[in-house]
Amino acid sequence: MHILTEEEYDQLCEESIKTNGKRLLNHDGFDEICQWENQFATGLFYEVELRPGLRLIIADVIHHQELKFWSHHEQSYPLISKFHISGDLRTITPGIKEIPDDYIESVGRNYLFYLPNVDEIHNFSDGEYESVIVIHIDIDVFKTFSQGFEYLPTSLQALIKKNSPPRFHYTVGKITSAMFVVLQQILKPPFQGMMKRMYLESRVLELLALQLNQFLHQEQAIRAVGNLRPVDIEKTYYARDILIRRIENPPSLIDLAKLVGFGVRKLRYCFQEVFGTTVFGYLHDYRMEQAKMMLAESKMQVAEVANAVGYSHLGYFAKAFKEKFGVSPKEFQLGNKPLK
Repeated sequence: MHILTEEEYDQLCEESIKTNGKRLLNHDGFDEICQWENQFATGLFYEVELRPGLRLIIADVIHHQELKFWSHHEQSYPLISKFHISGDLRTITPGIKEIPDDYIESVGRNYLFYLPNVDEIHNFSDGEYESVIVIHIDIDVFKTFSQGFEYLPTSLQALIKKNSPPRFHYTVGKITSAMFVVLQQILKPPFQGMMKRMYLESRVLELLALQLNQFLHQEQAIRAVGNLRPVDIEKTYYARDILIRRIENPPSLIDLAKLVGFGVRKLRYCFQEVFGTTVFGYLHDYRMEQAKMMLAESKMQVAEVANAVGYSHLGYFAKAFKEKFGVSPKEFQLGNKPLK
């Protein structure tokens, strides 16, 4: 595995742009488009300054080799909103008490973070395609929306109220259908020039509003587990994400606890507090819901669905599905009987 600093990685991309890529500065009067290819990745990077202190970044990268690169965030750091359309990103942030030492940003989820003065190690996997939409908003610009800030999630109120707000990295939730519509509008704007810039800014602000609303509802749900530290709640969501990502072959309870930095007892306790069920009770329910969706929305055979959600034995899958929903998988797929 290759290890590069952020400066080395950026320099390599710059050299790739000069030799076998291209850069379009102010392509539409206000943006920058870069394409490059090297031994580590093939990438497309699109950046728009919508107004001073508010930037939109769209990145599509295919990784050709395993790679780690180390980056350092300066003290003057923006609030970052991030939407993973494709690909996962593992990041190690050792020694930062407010956030997990090791976490994964997963496809289909959105994130909000403020991480000034932090060292990070990003891990890229061979063959992975990563597509993300990222919004940078300077804290001073964020404060211009501060009228009525009492409606914001508590951790974001600190960005406005405090001179040195605490760092955080939150998994806000799944990319909702409403968010997905806006993301597609950002990727395919119908205008050019000034109108495009105005359109993109309106879509970015709408996307932020949707994310903050989702964040607020998540915070309200988490208040019920106020006895847990924010970092423990984040690790518990990380454990949940690992289960979902490895649905076909999930780790053992011991391995899962190690992956997120918990003991087994603490993992059990936190999972029960956050999700109201056991670790594998959650996995079972998730498998059944995924199976129900696959049976309803695809032409997959029942055996294929069983394998897709981690059941190697069709009989066990059929029994579990019927216990959960009151009908067999085949009966549900054919529409012969309603779910209980």
